[in-house]
Amino acid sequence: MHRGGLLWRIAAAYLLAWAAVAWLSSPSLDAYGDMVENYAWSQTWAWGSFKHPPLFAWIVRIWFDLFPTRVWAYYLLSYLNAGIGILGILQVARRCYPREPSSSDRRDDFLLLVLVFALLSAPYSNLAAKFNADTVLLSLWPWTAAAFFAAIHEREPSRRWLFAAGLGVMGAASMLGKYYSGVLLASLFIISLSSPAYRRWYATPYPYAALAVFVLLLLPHARWEMRAGFPARQYVETRLDADVSGWRIPVFVLSAIYYLPASWLAWMLVKARATGTARRPVPWEVPIRALMLLAILPAAITVAFGIFARVHLTTHWAIPIWFSLPIVMAMWLLPEICQPFPLRAFLRGVAVFWAAIVAGGLVYTTALAARGDAKFALGREAMVGAIERRFAERFPGQRLAWAGGTWPESGSVAFFGSSHPRALPGFPDEPRALVNPLSAWRDMYGVLLCFAGDAAAREGSHNEQCEAQTRAWLAAHGLPQLEDTIRYRAEGWQFDRASAKNVTVFWMPPR
Repeated sequence: MHRGGLLWRIAAAYLLAWAAVAWLSSPSLDAYGDMVENYAWSQTWAWGSFKHPPLFAWIVRIWFDLFPTRVWAYYLLSYLNAGIGILGILQVARRCYPREPSSSDRRDDFLLLVLVFALLSAPYSNLAAKFNADTVLLSLWPWTAAAFFAAIHEREPSRRWLFAAGLGVMGAASMLGKYYSGVLLASLFIISLSSPAYRRWYATPYPYAALAVFVLLLLPHARWEMRAGFPARQYVETRLDADVSGWRIPVFVLSAIYYLPASWLAWMLVKARATGTARRPVPWEVPIRALMLLAILPAAITVAFGIFARVHLTTHWAIPIWFSLPIVMAMWLLPEICQPFPLRAFLRGVAVFWAAIVAGGLVYTTALAARGDAKFALGREAMVGAIERRFAERFPGQRLAWAGGTWPESGSVAFFGSSHPRALPGFPDEPRALVNPLSAWRDMYGVLLCFAGDAAAREGSHNEQCEAQTRAWLAAHGLPQLEDTIRYRAEGWQFDRASAKNVTVFWMPPR
């Protein structure tokens, strides 16, 4: 089998294995609710939301216009996103080691090492399951970096124009994925000043063409933010701490290790098996220093914001930042591999690893089912089904058009509901909902739900705060209080030990 073809086979096995594990172990999507939140935002083609820029919501909208609105399809999107990111990592790696007939096998060994180190990393394996504003960057950042290095290193003028435009497009896409992408763009700018050869790029028109494309593509979103009163700023303000949390800094930085433990283990195993003590130089096109900076700078800039701007450092921000580290690891290792790579033994190890993933997923799922784990038995689909049945009893022949109340669980009604009602955050006239309003909510059938959250693991629990706030809101608006408490439980043989749960709903018939 040709070594290049192995890249595709290994990546496909990775995608399917982890998507299957995610589907088995999280049948109601992620417990935190990011994925149903994405779906709620995807219901309108808006240029933003009260929390994040719009790109990942657009992706969800397009995806479910093509695929059924099912949990398995959502996880397939998650791992397709991760797979596209890994192809971007390989594209950067290809630029580092240009194709030469005399070294094609060695180049393939390099790409194979990069691929496996990336696949073994937590961001591109188990963490990729939850598609959200962090994981969408797993695909966007590598391709932005690939366009950057191509724009600098390409020699043919027409291709340089193409890659410069591509850099502008990918930079804008990254910012529309999450504003945190500014740390990547700042890192690329610093790298472009890191050597005389790179600084000469600014004597050409290409970086300015990239900047023009970038600004042009971001203008509609910037105008939307201005008209909406900069809702993103209000969200960012909630991420600021009163004081610097010193312990968060080393925890964040050490994610380079604890997010890639299997990658580092594989690196040490390959290094131990490298034959000979002599080193065989590699004609890198992209200097390893530039890749080292790409690996270090996003984390360093993030930490600087944590120290000087008191930004609340959270480990999930580190999910996309180490995408170039597998390339650096392979660049360190390749000069020490002086003999033909032990491909068959390597592939046997990869096959055993993927089998262990699936087996481990089955064991893990069985353990969750056996103890009736609350997050595993969240039962969002059963909850929505119970709400729809009660709605049909109360209002025969009518269509449920919108759902508000506990956010993002109102997004669960949108995702799992047969009519996919429009999901609203909280009450339909509160500031979050008015960012992308549903102006005719009084003229349609709706529901406000109060979801008990993690407390739903306890029999008979209620979200009493939500219920009190909803009753007060209804009274203030002179609306009838049509209240039901609906009992439900997750459905299926694997949920035999699941606890019954309650959701309180307030029906909103048209005026």
